[in-house]
Amino acid sequence: MDVSTGLTAGALIALGYAVISRVSSRLPYPFDRASDDGDEGTDEDTATRFVPVPDVAALDPLFARSGDGPVVLFLHDGGCPISAAAYRQMTRLGSEVPLVDVRRSKDISRAIEQRTGVRHESPQVIVLRHGRAVWSASHYAITTADAAAAVRDAQP
Repeated sequence: MDVSTGLTAGALIALGYAVISRVSSRLPYPFDRASDDGDEGTDEDTATRFVPVPDVAALDPLFARSGDGPVVLFLHDGGCPISAAAYRQMTRLGSEVPLVDVRRSKDISRAIEQRTGVRHESPQVIVLRHGRAVWSASHYAITTADAAAAVRDAQP
């Protein structure tokens, strides 16, 4: 028991989940609005354009396109506050980013894991080049700067 509050560890954890749920329910869901996250200073011409990946078959053209240049995949859970933070980072990348809704499309996440060999995590960013993963990051390691550097490094 925490002497300062009089709460048990279980009560503190439950309180934390309640706060996270309340906060995350107020966060925007990426499919329900434009890709600009509303931060000042975001130039609409350079804002990231998220393109939902509708099914496993839609992965084939993405992997094929990675032969011409890097393709960035973003695996996102709209109900997760950590994923919301990663989403805000990705809005600043300034390119087209295929977005996988991991909550609704577990089969797509599994297919990406099988094809790339990168263990599924959420949120997660994977940069593809020549049909294979050349860079990945998850959770708070997802930053605009690191993703942009990975894309630059994977340029032909």
